[in-house]
Amino acid sequence: MTTGDFDGDGKADIAVANSGSNDVSILRGNGDGTFVTANFAAGSSPYAIATNDFNGDGKADLVVANNTNAKISILIGNGDATFAAPVSYDAASGPYAVTAADFNRDGNIDVAVADFNVDQISVLLGNGDGTFATAVQYAAGDGPSSIAAGDLNGDGKLDLAVSNGNANSISILIGNGDGTFAAPSSVPTGFNPSSIAIGDLNGDGRADLVTANESSADTSVLLGNGNGTFQTAVSYHLTASAVPTQTVIADFNRARCSAAWVDLLEELCPSG
Repeated sequence: MTTGDFDGDGKADIAVANSGSNDVSILRGNGDGTFVTANFAAGSSPYAIATNDFNGDGKADLVVANNTNAKISILIGNGDATFAAPVSYDAASGPYAVTAADFNRDGNIDVAVADFNVDQISVLLGNGDGTFATAVQYAAGDGPSSIAAGDLNGDGKLDLAVSNGNANSISILIGNGDGTFAAPSSVPTGFNPSSIAIGDLNGDGRADLVTANESSADTSVLLGNGNGTFQTAVSYHLTASAVPTQTVIADFNRARCSAAWVDLLEELCPSG
């Protein structure tokens, strides 16, 4: 799921990808912790969802990774928590995760998709009007299951980190700043990493990585060296029966506010 203000009322809303019903649920926040739900068509088996403004109208839109038809769906927001009919774009086989950011620094939001079945990612550059160019594929590892964007080497250009569920590794794809990416390097992590997040965990101004490792009941922390490389993973064990599938980075005790805040906790960050 993802969060955003889909109706522009200043209250947090939630969007959920429903793989079993081929739609997304919008939970419109009342501002008191309660929600009103509505569903909108997506694609075939939507596994993942992200939000951003794809057409530059100041309203939140959605992108959905549709696992069984090798496509993504773009749902343009109307600004009132309703969405236009989905428009599909080709990715590669088995879209499993998606992220949205400006990879070529043209002011338009782009999309990157982890394609689980073919060990690749697909990058679709945005045209700024809610449409996208043809996907370009880049190699990842075996079974890419999660993808995150951030500046991993401190050059001001967005890079990608991909967790490879079948390879027990992370692929690092350094961005060239024009929407293209260098060949991936590989970093070991825990067993079957199913989710990845980027943030500064030790306050040194460098991007670090965290993975949720589904088969080893732990989470791995990889501190960044600031140049796109990372220190050896340190694992933190959960309960023996845990099967962690998602991870998030945030300042849960409000000790420090940073760019690592995720949308869900953004409103809790003290000003300044």
